[in-house]
Amino acid sequence: YVLLDASSRDAGVAMLAAAREAGLTTSVDPQAASLITDPALFMAEVRGVDVLLPNLDELEALTGSRDPASAAALLDTVGAVAVTTGPDGASWVDRDGVVSVPSAPGDCVDSTGAGDAFDAGLLAALSKGASPEDCLLAGVRLGAMAVGQVGAQPSRR
Repeated sequence: YVLLDASSRDAGVAMLAAAREAGLTTSVDPQAASLITDPALFMAEVRGVDVLLPNLDELEALTGSRDPASAAALLDTVGAVAVTTGPDGASWVDRDGVVSVPSAPGDCVDSTGAGDAFDAGLLAALSKGASPEDCLLAGVRLGAMAVGQVGAQPSRR
């Protein structure tokens, strides 16, 4: 939410710039479609980000479409887009095209935390040099684990 709140936006943009200057990989999850009131401003703020991680609602706010392929319109600003498509899985869009994977098996008890879990799985795989398909598979696997329980916290077993 850092980039979506006027009180923290400048700090978020500065953090992204500092990370890029340090040679770090950057990623941004838009967090809330309803808060993307100025898509052009948001995309200007994330210019140069390696991976943008929207869900379908956020993709629609940014491109006007819920089709994962529409993320190609964002590639002049970001390096790649990983779109979560809920029960349909996820798609990776970059200059090489679109790669999609189905969702992982499991029952949805509560969707709280699914996007964050997906991001964690995808980014962990990406940091290890995994292919876009393997990054997506890691993301949907963790997302499925998150929706299989109530709340965003792991159970203590």
